[in-house]
Amino acid sequence: MNKDFLDKQVVMTFLFGMFITLFSSYVNAESRSDNKEVEFAVFSMNNDIPALSKSKARMIYKGKTKKINGSLKIILVDLPVNSIHREEFYSMLLGKSISQMNGYWASLSFSGKGKAPEELNSDDIKNIIEWLNNNPNGIAYAPIESVPENANILITILQGE
Repeated sequence: MNKDFLDKQVVMTFLFGMFITLFSSYVNAESRSDNKEVEFAVFSMNNDIPALSKSKARMIYKGKTKKINGSLKIILVDLPVNSIHREEFYSMLLGKSISQMNGYWASLSFSGKGKAPEELNSDDIKNIIEWLNNNPNGIAYAPIESVPENANILITILQGE
């Protein structure tokens, strides 16, 4: 294959990804039914994962680190793109919208520097817990009131912090 064809494919893939990102952001904004403020917990079912500082949580959710304490490799899971909780979480933790985060993850992926967290099909807490039980070094987030008592809460993200 010639270089021009490959360059055009990369550009088209990127543009298609940006279209999907913008469209999903629009759909998410349209489906948002209320602006109720929610507090989140970043948590795991693995009690060996230590608590996180806010700066470490930001590094993890920006893909800047995949390890805790230098050796414990963690795996992130994300809520579906249409979840109002996903929008609120990224806004509260990173000050970013879903479309900004999707673009950010797309650029990391295209550059080979990282990949977006695995996305769940539902933001139901049962699905999150099931995923965490299948991924012992997994980290998730959810509204704090839905996190089970036996979860290892690594950090809470409060409105306005």
